[in-house]
Amino acid sequence: MAACASSPSSTPPPVGPVGPAAPTEAQVQTRDGVTPPFMRGREVVRVGLLLPFSLRPQEATAIYNAAELALFDHGNQNTLLIPRDAGADEASANAAARALVTDGADIIIGPVLREGVIGAANAARSENIPVIGFSSDRMVGGNGAYLLSFQLEDEISRLVSYAAQHNIRTIALLAPSNDYGRRVESALRAEAQLHGVTIVHSRLYNRTDAEASAAATAVANAIRTQPVQGVLIAESGTALRSIGTALVQAGVDRSQVRFMGTSVWAGDAQREPTLAGGWFVSPDPAARTSFESRYQAAFGAAPTRLASLGYDAVALAALLSRDGGADGFSRARLENSEGFAGSDGLFRFRSNGAIERGLAIIEVRQNDVAILDAAPQQFPRSGT
Repeated sequence: MAACASSPSSTPPPVGPVGPAAPTEAQVQTRDGVTPPFMRGREVVRVGLLLPFSLRPQEATAIYNAAELALFDHGNQNTLLIPRDAGADEASANAAARALVTDGADIIIGPVLREGVIGAANAARSENIPVIGFSSDRMVGGNGAYLLSFQLEDEISRLVSYAAQHNIRTIALLAPSNDYGRRVESALRAEAQLHGVTIVHSRLYNRTDAEASAAATAVANAIRTQPVQGVLIAESGTALRSIGTALVQAGVDRSQVRFMGTSVWAGDAQREPTLAGGWFVSPDPAARTSFESRYQAAFGAAPTRLASLGYDAVALAALLSRDGGADGFSRARLENSEGFAGSDGLFRFRSNGAIERGLAIIEVRQNDVAILDAAPQQFPRSGT
């Protein structure tokens, strides 16, 4: 189904079958692709949106709303958004992406899941159509597929580097026993080796509040015999708060041991008193606040965490195509080493499809946060 954003709306776009939809009064299939009647005669740039409408409807709607908002903010009247359901697996995403190719998509934005990005990229690659996916798994990027997401490995690198600069050389890890937690552990060990940091204790647990609390108590007991200077807690929500409480109740002295976290702490950590004084890594919070304010004003609701990715992807498409149309989506322009200023701050794509972000270090205060080390406003030049 094709839809051109015409006014901000909190209503999800119409989602049809994965296969090509029949033309309606709102769209006409031309030789170049789907073209609404009012866009006839223009050099239309078609932006395919592959979003999880059936799998995660709330998330998909928020991302689509943000995509509409980007189109209005950047005012490119030749850009047409064509949304399709990405489905739940690689095959369905592949079929949806092939349908977007038939629709004439010049660039495909999404899907969210790693399997979906693989499927979409395989369908688009033969037509030399770039894909900007939202998966955080950097292994699925490259060869025309770019990942506009929050890369866990870069977050761990930023956090460990900052900790080492402040003489935190021994760390304990608490993380869930899932793909996220295992990636945290792997990245932490790699970065620790680079920065002369020792991982003294590491505990992975089943992701329930009770299991998280028990793991924290076990680590606190271990710290009594093998002290550490920091504890990395790769958690969010109630599990994060359970861990903070359990560590303090088990006797961990926050004046001697720094609690630390990834970007998933944002919004949760300041509501837990035991985490006050802790550090976490985050994209530029000032840029995020600006985006959230505009989204709230347009749609009367707060955006989801991933909504800003939809905004930035469409804003980038509008920017790159403004002068050269679809020719603006070349690898050279997408991989601009100076990067782009987005809703979560500075970012740029690497040649392997991974994203590099400018990240800040945030300190938790009682009911608030403060920036300890601001996110950079520009990337270092090559060779510096």
